[in-house]
Amino acid sequence: MRVLFYYRGSEHIGLESIMAYIQSKGHLVELIYEPALGDNGYIDIPALNNFFYNDELVVNKAIRFKPDLICFSAITNLYMPIKNLARKFKEIMPDIPIIVGGIHPTSLPEETISEDCFDMICLGEGEGALEDLLQKMREKRSYNDVKNLWVKDSTGHIHKNAKRPVIRPLESLPNPDKSFFAKYGALTSRIMIMTTRGCPFACTFCVNSFRNAAYSGEVYLRQRSVNNVIADMVDIKNKYKPKKFRFEDDVFAFNQKWLDEFKVAYKEKINLPFHCYVTPSTAKDSILKSLAEAGCESVSMGIQSGSEHIRMKLLHRRHSDELIIAASQRIKKYGLKLQAEYIFGFPEETPEEMWKSYELNDKLNAYNTASFIFYPYPKTALADYSIENGYLSKENYDKIKDGYGSYHTSCWLDLPYKDEVYKYNALLPVWNVTPKFLKPILKKILKMKYNWIHKFIYMATVPLIDFDEFIIRIKEMPHMIMQTRKALKNDDWNKDYKDSGIKELESDLIKKNITSKIDNIENLIPANIIAKQKLEKELKDKRRKEHFFHGKIKFDKAN
Repeated sequence: MRVLFYYRGSEHIGLESIMAYIQSKGHLVELIYEPALGDNGYIDIPALNNFFYNDELVVNKAIRFKPDLICFSAITNLYMPIKNLARKFKEIMPDIPIIVGGIHPTSLPEETISEDCFDMICLGEGEGALEDLLQKMREKRSYNDVKNLWVKDSTGHIHKNAKRPVIRPLESLPNPDKSFFAKYGALTSRIMIMTTRGCPFACTFCVNSFRNAAYSGEVYLRQRSVNNVIADMVDIKNKYKPKKFRFEDDVFAFNQKWLDEFKVAYKEKINLPFHCYVTPSTAKDSILKSLAEAGCESVSMGIQSGSEHIRMKLLHRRHSDELIIAASQRIKKYGLKLQAEYIFGFPEETPEEMWKSYELNDKLNAYNTASFIFYPYPKTALADYSIENGYLSKENYDKIKDGYGSYHTSCWLDLPYKDEVYKYNALLPVWNVTPKFLKPILKKILKMKYNWIHKFIYMATVPLIDFDEFIIRIKEMPHMIMQTRKALKNDDWNKDYKDSGIKELESDLIKKNITSKIDNIENLIPANIIAKQKLEKELKDKRRKEHFFHGKIKFDKAN
């Protein structure tokens, strides 16, 4: 089958994994990618994209590929342009089924499947669901019963299928295929990689709070083996010659045993500087020492708010000011640069609490500081809290569900201090690098009524959110623009491709819930060994459930 994928904005590791998996099943895969330079969350000038490429190039490439299936992946902030393009595809190629996956349809399945341009949605992981779907399409059989999919049939009836177990182990998947994004120039000299799926925490503002609740019956967090990660990185290093790596895991260093093995292998076989994410609770001496020994040069650490009240009551982050300051001091002790991250515009937040983020940041010695505006992602615990307590109107929530705004530009809550949110968000990155004797000037600007000065400072300080990444992208942007135009015009897929359509005897690369082909195999194993293995599994599952958060978050009314 000929499978066309679409994405915009940046490289997407999840999509790279799905494309690699589908390709391994004998399907012909192609990607259409748009850099979205004009509507990237920082600015909203879609017409700017037309200086570099246009919809005609995108649509014509899709037509030339002659897909059997078109696949979109959507986060909420990208949903609107994705939906608009899906409508164009459906108008031009009405007989080609279109499926959309990602966190947006996973969290809002009813709203997404109701759109005429989507024939199916994928909830959760897509590898196994797409494999089953494409095999049934090959055999011209009904695919109304594929797990993880909601399917709209010819009568308009929606078949809402059960979810499948999460993929274990992750090593059973092929390594993500970066070549599709590479030909568009989407890879920078600091290449992204992930070792996990999921997060050990469940911050109320993050989509993980929704996902952990949806998978409350099992542990969603999984991590690839060190050997698997290093083999992948050796291949990437040989193919793309990166200068650095950036680990995009929500929390990279949470497993000391894994990290001890990783630091030796990484230093021996990769030996390039890298960036990763830590939290105040995971930034321990042993973790940071191992990161430094492996070659880590910088870490991002989410502070989110300088107010302990906001962190404890609303964000499900049990980090005291003292813990955060101590973590920053340890980061400095091991020679790592700190990027501190904050969010403004939480429900109940006052200007005094916003100022506390400035005061706390002054004590952290951060290399740079990133600030964002709270964006109530659908079905997250804090979005639900905002609705229930009157901070988020139905009208604004409907706009969010349609993909309006971003966490860089839009405050959607009905707050008495909305202008303060924009001011504090705009000035924090420049406050972090301003000498002490000049900070009284910024204080005066903070006290001014919100105006063009704050907007100008916000645009001018965008590079300070992540200065190293900004410089890399500016340097490599001309190359990306040229490569994007070239890739949209060139057809480099296999013109001789023919789908054999032969059903594999072993259809699943993903090993899940597989029973032995030998009847009564337990009779071949001594009973004491079976009992010991069972006990070890129960203890391991118990430790997982105690260590990682699952289920619906409850807000502490007492704070």
